[in-house]
Amino acid sequence: MIFNKDVPVELQEILELELHRYKREIGHMTKEEWNLLVEWVYSGHSPYTNNDGVFDDDCWPLDFISTLRSWNEMQEYFDNQQEESSHSYYDLPEGDDEFDFPEDFLN
Repeated sequence: MIFNKDVPVELQEILELELHRYKREIGHMTKEEWNLLVEWVYSGHSPYTNNDGVFDDDCWPLDFISTLRSWNEMQEYFDNQQEESSHSYYDLPEGDDEFDFPEDFLN
């Protein structure tokens, strides 16, 4: 992949070094994560930053892959919550069915 034409050569060298160092530090990543990371870096950004303005507990920018994984985990959690809440409606009676409240409901 080639850097965007508006990324200065000096910055390209720094970003290449950061990318390779980051790859060693982060360890395993999927091919999709790697492709997104390379696209991010070759557009002129450090792998140690993210495009969403997400910061860690120490107020430092969260790195690219950690941010990506956090968003994916949140999406999975949200999807699971949606599935669970939709299943709970299956137990409710249909519109015309009689629904009996427990006797101590109003007490």
